[in-house]
Amino acid sequence: MEKFEINENGCLTAYHNDNKDVTEIIVPDGVKSIPDYAFVEYKKINSVTLPDSLENIADSAFWKSYLPPYETSVCSMTYRGVTFRPLFYMREVFEMIRDKDYSLMLSHKLKYPVILQIYFNDGDDVTTAYIKKNFKKFFTRLTDEIVFQSKCESKGLYFECIENVSEIMEKLIKCGKFITKRNIDTYVKLADEKECYEVFDMLEEYREENLT
Repeated sequence: MEKFEINENGCLTAYHNDNKDVTEIIVPDGVKSIPDYAFVEYKKINSVTLPDSLENIADSAFWKSYLPPYETSVCSMTYRGVTFRPLFYMREVFEMIRDKDYSLMLSHKLKYPVILQIYFNDGDDVTTAYIKKNFKKFFTRLTDEIVFQSKCESKGLYFECIENVSEIMEKLIKCGKFITKRNIDTYVKLADEKECYEVFDMLEEYREENLT
């Protein structure tokens, strides 16, 4: 039996599960905060889904132990439709999703997949503007990932939590917000230099259908 104890302020005060080897947690809607060590007794949790209502989460909410070395078994966390690997920056990524504050200093491997998921979920002006301003960086990372996957037949160079990077690239090209008549030659050249011919073909097709 699974039970979440939640106080009047929406704080998850305790979690109980007869199965100590539980691997998946879905925190119920209405929870606003999760404190330190809330799930410390459950050392095999692999996947966590957080509710949209959540406002704050402690760095150590999913640590396996109260004492060093601090570690977590959680490798997939989903919040507001965005899936990411928590690693050592769980709270920072959580806050970036919550606030749509992209000024946080995080590695591109963590940051860019999260921002792209937010964009495709919400399409809000703040996220669109950020991608537009930094589109060359996004384009470079995506093409690198596509080339990596085609050569290694594996995933995870930059975009571990995005299933189909080629599909994401195609959507970014075809949406009409980032590739224009003015800049398309820059991206065609970049795709050619990286020998990413799949993206090269996408760009040329988009040019022929929309920019001529």
